[in-house]
Amino acid sequence: MKQIKQHPVKFDFNDRSVPSETFSFEGNIYDIQTLPGKIIFPHWQEDFEFIFVCSGKLEFHINQKGYIISKGEGLFINAGQIHYAMSYQKYNCCFLSICVGKHMLYQNESDSIYQKYILPISENPSFSHIPLIPRIPWQKYILELLKKITAICETKNFGYELKIQHFVPEIFYYILQNISSLSPMAKKDQKDIQRIKIMMQYLDETYSQKHTLADIAASCSLSNSECSRIFQRILPYSPVDYLIRLRIWKSFPLILAHEKSMTVIAKEVGFSGSSYFSETFKKVLGYTPREFYKVWNSKQFPM
Repeated sequence: MKQIKQHPVKFDFNDRSVPSETFSFEGNIYDIQTLPGKIIFPHWQEDFEFIFVCSGKLEFHINQKGYIISKGEGLFINAGQIHYAMSYQKYNCCFLSICVGKHMLYQNESDSIYQKYILPISENPSFSHIPLIPRIPWQKYILELLKKITAICETKNFGYELKIQHFVPEIFYYILQNISSLSPMAKKDQKDIQRIKIMMQYLDETYSQKHTLADIAASCSLSNSECSRIFQRILPYSPVDYLIRLRIWKSFPLILAHEKSMTVIAKEVGFSGSSYFSETFKKVLGYTPREFYKVWNSKQFPM
């Protein structure tokens, strides 16, 4: 499920000239205070992801678990896991997000490296993430490598891709060495996550259409009450609230393109009219769509 790319405030490394099959890596540093709604919207991706908090504190959620991550701490997020982040109390927070494509670690799916080492991580339904804490030696070492990768991405000296390709397999080596000591995810949690992903995917594909709670529940053959229970257990929203926010997030690229009227944009993302769109947008984010366009381009969000 693809979401709108968040706004990087320090660097944005994604070498698109290199095919993703051979080198797939993207690093961004975000200031949570400058993101719309002070949140990274709930999503998942088929890449691995590392989070490293550079300053302040961050509230981070993965599936049904939530964490307060402080400076110098981080997370490893397995492929396919639902996650989102938001500002914690009044703390400012800058954090590094590193997405590592699976193809960075092996040549093809018949490769013994893929079969022996990558599959046990990426296809393990009971393994979702690892909190990275400096007081645990092997996790501290991974955090130190993440800091080195941050510095490499910022300078981009000649040959920096080779340095990254050196560090990333080493990080995964330590994850593999310690994965057996981690607590597995309960079967019931795995089932709930698969169900909500089906519903989120359904809404991602049909957000411009009219929906009721019953429609959303039916996409996964659930009752209304079970649908609501799963959403509110894993996400901070009810199913209908999630749909409203998804429509707002889908409107961002249309607003920033500045090619269509607010009336057209509102209808394209599923709102009945521009007035309701603007009213809901402001209620969720604190500013109107037009104000969003102005402050995003100036990179000065009203807080």
